[in-house]
Amino acid sequence: MRRLIQAVVVAGLAIVPVACSPIYTASCQNKLVTSAAGPVTDPALKELSGIHVGVRNPAMWWVHNDSGDTARVFALDGTAAVRGTYAFSGVTAVDWEDITVVPGPTTGTGVVYAADIGDNAKARSEIQLYRVAEPAVPTAGAAAVQTLAGVETLHLTYPDGPHDAETFFIDPDTLDVVVITKLLTGGTVGIYRAAGPLAAGSTTQLTKVGDLTYPSGLANAITSGDISADGKTIVVRTYGGVRVYNRAANTSVWAALATPPCSAPMPSEVQGEAVSFNAGATALVTVSEGSGQSLHFSSVP
Repeated sequence: MRRLIQAVVVAGLAIVPVACSPIYTASCQNKLVTSAAGPVTDPALKELSGIHVGVRNPAMWWVHNDSGDTARVFALDGTAAVRGTYAFSGVTAVDWEDITVVPGPTTGTGVVYAADIGDNAKARSEIQLYRVAEPAVPTAGAAAVQTLAGVETLHLTYPDGPHDAETFFIDPDTLDVVVITKLLTGGTVGIYRAAGPLAAGSTTQLTKVGDLTYPSGLANAITSGDISADGKTIVVRTYGGVRVYNRAANTSVWAALATPPCSAPMPSEVQGEAVSFNAGATALVTVSEGSGQSLHFSSVP
């Protein structure tokens, strides 16, 4: 088993399980420390929609714009300075909404997944994931714009018709793809899964594995999510909140999302649509759409 869960009472604070991740425990006890970096000054980054920490580059944050941009990602350092711009060769961007980076085939390598899953009109017959080897990013200066070759396309369909979605991650325990749909009205949305790993060029019908229910209203529209590299903690953000979930041993993602979450600090952001863990899952980062936005951190003390 991955870990043993036992409930304890911390005097004057929330009841939290023993052996949960530090960031989940700190969230439950309202102890996360907030800070900010930036702003992001690159004029090309006006609609930041997804963010994820690198694997090959654990000091970098991979980000991308919302719909309307070309198929490219940017590497930001911890001060929100752009260290590189990387175009995905041979693919397009309809509505990129989220991003994740997972370990590659050898130690120290990574694979970047860009999720083209947005569908405001609910009219797309399929959605796509694009994956490519994570390039090395300079830690000083800014690299010239580079084109990444060898991009692979994964095609996904829903079993019950088109959905809008802005949340995607890969379960490190199973390599399953997880997509959570979005409703501007808040309320109940679907959790969908594709059993991983997925082969390049494949078309896979997602399976609905559960629902995620929040109160109604725009503030509860789900705009991003992530899972920690060890699989122990899940974060889901909406326009109005950041919720952190504990994942017990031998528990599926959708079962973990059915448990009560704890709230992380919610920074003041114009249109917050991105959230991720840092490499050690000791901090959350969020960022908003709009020009000149800052990275906001909520860290374990």
